[in-house]
Amino acid sequence: MNLQGNQVTSYLDSILTLASRVTSGLRVLVTWLVIGFFGYMAVMVLAQVIGRYLFNYSIDWAAETATFAQIWMIFLAAGLAMRQKLHVSVDALTNVLPVPILRFFTIIIAVPCLWFLWQAIVGSLTLINVGQIQTSPVLQIPMWIPYLSLPLGLGYFGLELVLSLVAKWKDPKGTAAETEKLAA
Repeated sequence: MNLQGNQVTSYLDSILTLASRVTSGLRVLVTWLVIGFFGYMAVMVLAQVIGRYLFNYSIDWAAETATFAQIWMIFLAAGLAMRQKLHVSVDALTNVLPVPILRFFTIIIAVPCLWFLWQAIVGSLTLINVGQIQTSPVLQIPMWIPYLSLPLGLGYFGLELVLSLVAKWKDPKGTAAETEKLAA
C-alpha cells in the first residue's frame, strides 16, 4: 500500500513539474507576443502620423492593424498583469483576519470572478461566429481573427487568476511573497 502511495505522489509530482514548465513557457510566449504587438502598434501609429502630416498621405491599413495589435496586446497583457499582481485589489483585511476566514473570502471572491470570465469567453465564441462572415473595413480580413483575442486573452487571464488563487489559498497572508521581496 505504501509503495502505491509513493507511486501516486511521484506521478502527481511529475504532472505538477510538467504543468509548471508548460506554464512558464506560456508566460514567455505571451510576454514576447505583448512586446511584439506593442512594438508593431507603435511603429504603425508613427508611420500613420508621419505619412499624414509630412507627406499628406494616409496609410489606411496602418491604423486598422495598429488597432488589432492593441486589442491583442490588451487581452494578453491582462494575464501578465494578473501574474504580477498589478490589478487593483483591496487587501486591508489581510493582516487582521485569521487564515480560515481569509480562505473563505478567497472562495467568495473567486467564484464570481471565474463565472464572469467564463461568461465572457462563452459570449466571445458567439462573436467569433459572427466574425466568420464579417470582414474588416480596410484589409478585408475575417473579423474572427481579431475577435479570437477575447477567448485566448480571457482564457490566459483565467489561468493566471486560478494560479494566483491557489497561491493565495496556500499563503493567505502573503508572508512568503513578502519574505521573497525582502530577500531580493
